[in-house]
Amino acid sequence: MRFATFIAMSQLVFTILLSATAVQIGWWLVAAWLLCRKERAREDAPPRPVSVIICARNEAPRLRERLPAILRQQYSDFEVLVVDHHSTDDTAAVLAGLAGEYPQLRILQAKTEATAGKKEALTQGIAAARHDLLLLTDADCRPASPFWLQRMAAKAGQRTQLVLGYGPYEKRPGLLNAFVRFEAAYTALQYLAFALAGLPYMGVGRNLLYDRSLFRQTGGFAGHTELASGDDDLFVNAVATGSNTRICLQPEAFTWSEPKTTWREYVRQKRRHLSTAVRYRFVHQLALSMLAGSQMLHYGLAAFCLLAGIHPGAACSLLLLRWGLLTGLAFPLTRRLAVADLRFFFPLLDLGLCGYYLYFLPAAFFPKKRPLW
Repeated sequence: MRFATFIAMSQLVFTILLSATAVQIGWWLVAAWLLCRKERAREDAPPRPVSVIICARNEAPRLRERLPAILRQQYSDFEVLVVDHHSTDDTAAVLAGLAGEYPQLRILQAKTEATAGKKEALTQGIAAARHDLLLLTDADCRPASPFWLQRMAAKAGQRTQLVLGYGPYEKRPGLLNAFVRFEAAYTALQYLAFALAGLPYMGVGRNLLYDRSLFRQTGGFAGHTELASGDDDLFVNAVATGSNTRICLQPEAFTWSEPKTTWREYVRQKRRHLSTAVRYRFVHQLALSMLAGSQMLHYGLAAFCLLAGIHPGAACSLLLLRWGLLTGLAFPLTRRLAVADLRFFFPLLDLGLCGYYLYFLPAAFFPKKRPLW
């Protein structure tokens, strides 16, 4: 009886492993095809005036270094509106100096309490913007080219009210930087592939364009003002549809950001970001849980089968099959997502995602109340 039970359990475990591996292989093949295929020819929209909005708090060094690249964008009609949210450093002086050199720069002092979050400052910026087409980025972001604004705005049209951009992190030495860049690229792979499949669920505030009418129609951030995060992903999750959303993955339209340099800073940032996941629509939560769950089951059950002697040859073959697939797909995907130097480490970093999921799972389902900025 015990032997029969063991055989039955062994078959069940191996069947689950096989199913999880099939989900993973299917996901990677479809995602790679969506991101790497030639984009269908669609006529770009005629140029519309654009308001670039940046919320800043004590960001004087970054604004001094990075804001000029935004102010020098090659575009016919745009403004750059910086919302200064109660800065106590030299932000005001830096902005005043740049405003004297660049007439397209406007400065707005946030009329909120100092303890209010970024969403309050951003809401004021959106209300004060001179143009209805809004392009959002952060103070630590640097556009990849003088054509960032042009490329992003060209994707917006009569039907397209929301454009999801990509914001990779800058390369630095060390393991932390490699994982930060890989995780950001994998997150982008997910939200961009889902959008291309007609199921957009999030975007990043480092590079996000939308029409002000979308913001007004949904009441802005009214449903999640108590959260520090969500001005980008929860907003997109609420308003994006397969018909009103496009992506922009042209290298000239990337925005490069400064990565966190310590594990403590990175953990704090990710806990804040992941606190919004439980607010996504159910279908999005289900799809993302299936991807993360199948990945952990693939590795976990394969290891269990090898240790327990349950079809060890087949379990090893499934591991090698998926790793081989990832190694092959890493070349076009890392090139597309501007992390080509990580292509040979793709399988190992992918394994590291399992530890990432396990560590941050409590933050996603049991978020703590955190400062709003």
